[in-house]
This record gives sequence, C-alpha cells and structure tokens, in this order.
Amino acid sequence: MKVLRQVGASECWHRDGNFFSHLMGVYRILKLWNAPHSVARCGLFHSAYSNSYVNLAIFQPDADRQKVRDLIGDSAEELVHMFCIVPKQPIIHDDLLFHFTDEELVSGLKESEKSMKEAEAEDLELQKLKIDDQNGNWLDEIHDKFELQKTQLKEKLEGFSLPEWRRKIQKVLPADGVRVKHIRSGEDVEVPRRLVAIFLFMTMADFIDQMFSFQDNLFDNTNGITDYSGDASTTLWPGEIKPGLWMNSISRMGALYTLIVREEKLFQREEGKRKNREEETKKRGFEEIELVIPPVFDHCRAVLNPSDQVTARDLYWEAISMPPGEKNNKKAEALFVKVCELNPFIGDPHVVLAQIYNSQGRYDEAVMEAETALRLMLEWGTTWDKRMSWEGWIAWTRVLLMKAKEKSWPHTAWGLLNLGLVK
Repeated sequence: MKVLRQVGASECWHRDGNFFSHLMGVYRILKLWNAPHSVARCGLFHSAYSNSYVNLAIFQPDADRQKVRDLIGDSAEELVHMFCIVPKQPIIHDDLLFHFTDEELVSGLKESEKSMKEAEAEDLELQKLKIDDQNGNWLDEIHDKFELQKTQLKEKLEGFSLPEWRRKIQKVLPADGVRVKHIRSGEDVEVPRRLVAIFLFMTMADFIDQMFSFQDNLFDNTNGITDYSGDASTTLWPGEIKPGLWMNSISRMGALYTLIVREEKLFQREEGKRKNREEETKKRGFEEIELVIPPVFDHCRAVLNPSDQVTARDLYWEAISMPPGEKNNKKAEALFVKVCELNPFIGDPHVVLAQIYNSQGRYDEAVMEAETALRLMLEWGTTWDKRMSWEGWIAWTRVLLMKAKEKSWPHTAWGLLNLGLVK
C-alpha cells in the first residue's frame, strides 16, 4: 500500500475517484471472493504497467518488473504483466461474451450442471467398481453396469460426444487458449484458456468497483445491455452518480465464467484419463491457479434481465429521491419492495427498507432487511449506489441492525444524526 502511494497512485484520477482507491477496492472484492493469493495481489496492481483500458503506468514494464516481483511475488507479477499487455476488450467482450445471448448462457448453466452431475456419478461408479485399466475388460464391465453400448461409452469418456454448451465454449475459447496481439509491440501473445478465465474473473471485480451512471451516459447504455455502442464524449463527470446499469453484463460474465470453469474441470478429468493410459498430455499454463466462483448472482448461476435492472434502477432513484415525510416513506416502501423483486441481487434497497421499517417500529422486518443487505453487500465487496462508500453502507447497515434488535429508533433529527455502533 505504501509503495502504491509513493508512486502516486492516490494522485491519479480514476472514474470512481482516484487510482489507489480503485486498486484497493478491486483487491477487497477479490479477497471477499476467496481469490487465490496471486490473483488478489494482481488485482491490487492490475493496471500498474498501464493496459488496454487505462493509461496509468505507475511502474515501467521494461524497467520495474523485478521491483514489482519483489513486492507481490513472481506469480502475481506475471498475471499483472499479462493483464497489461493483452487487448482485454476483444478478449472479454468481442471474442467471447458477445458470442452468447442471455438465453444461451441460462441454458448452458442448466446443461453444464447436468454434465457435471453425470461426470460425478460416473466417477463414483468407476470407483465402486475398482476397475483395473490394465485388464482390458473395463469397458465391458461399465457396459454391463450402465446398460450402454461399449462404443457410446468410450466416446463419452474420450470426450468425442459433447453437449452443445461444451462445443460452444470450445469453439470460442479452445482448450489451448487464444492468440492475440500485444497492445504495444503488436507481437503475438499466447493466452491460455485458464488465464482468460482468470482475466474474466478479475474483470468482474474491476468493473463492479468503478461502474456507475457516468459510464452509462458515455456509452448511451439506456437499455442496460452494455454493448458499448454509444459514444457521448461530451458527458460531464461525475454526473448524477445514479446506480449503474452494469449488472446484466456482470451476471453474463459470471455465467460465462462458470461455464468455462466447468468445461475446464471436465477437460482436466478427460486429461487425467489420458494420463492414466500413458497418453501424452500438454501443459497449458496457469493450471496451478484455482478457478473459484464468486458468490454474486447466486454463485454465478443467474443472469439478470436487462429490462428488469433498468426498471429497478429507475424505481430506486425515484424512491430514494423523494423528499422526507411519513407519507412519502410509505410510497417509497412500495417502490423499494418492487426494486428487490426485480433485482434480488443487490443489498442497497434492503438497507433503505430497514431504515423505513425501524422508523415505523416494524423491528422484526427491519432485522430481516438489514441482515439480507449485509449478506448481499459482503458478497459484492462494493456498492450499487456509489454515492457513499462500501464501508459507509456496511457501517450504516450494522447500526440499523443493532437498533432493530434493540427495538429502538430515534424520532428527532439530532437523535438520527447521533446514531452510532456504540453502547
């Protein structure tokens, strides 16, 4: 942290404030998501050499790599280096995410879960049968057990007969990865598939820390799809600072990341069978780094409808902007409840509901809303409504929860102003 400040990270502008705060935010998110140590540290330094999105080279890629290695370790520095030389917009969006519709992702999640369960069942059955790969009869035994044709089973075990979701993943992101151009030198760079998955995982954290209505206005993202089709360079920063319409895009990234992780697990399973038969397998790179699933969007098993997120955001802004008053609070309550129905993955509206319920003496309901808000906001590690910091939202929600459990709430301006998590 000290070194990042010394090199001026806290003095560099960033969309959501300054570069140091953004780096810290991404690191916090990755740690809350249980990212491997090297990935989290990469998040802390992720644009340190500058990259295809930002021109913020606080370290020189030619002269300072060893210095960065000494700070964060060889594995993390290698991730930072790769993160800063590949064209991430084409890799993540143009060549990957934009090849899938929401419906394909939802269908793929269901099909892939079925594939994973089938693989687990087969492995369990193989273990029970204690098959000896050397005796030549193992296919016949499995044939008898599963009542399948021997050739069909062999194709399945060898990976020749693949479901549609696997064929699609392998088409856009082959097992050996992709080849891209270095963003500065133009030279070819080989990017292993697992590294693409890591970058997708990190991009989720990177984007959610910084996205708000400013980017929506820049790219004319009124429909919530985030396809970067607009170009409103006259947009004034920071603008209204409404919650951003980024959640459909991030839910899509999470779903796609889950499909890649599942494909990787099945691929490694098949590679393991080849190794058992003494067939040569190829080292693909970054296989030592675990691919963990973020907890958001029900552990990346849901895709938020873009229309729902737009309606939810607009209703939230209408409700949160109402002038104070008991009558308006009742109207706002109905709107916030609707927001939570349309977008059940965000904690911020639950926080406001907890305050409304506390002020009305509905303490049991306030407890439920505050607990839900804390769970969701701790899953995200950042806020949807970025007018206040994540730490501020967490602290306020804990105050709301404490007062709800005490069944006590102030009804004067000074009483509200003096609230704190103290005894």
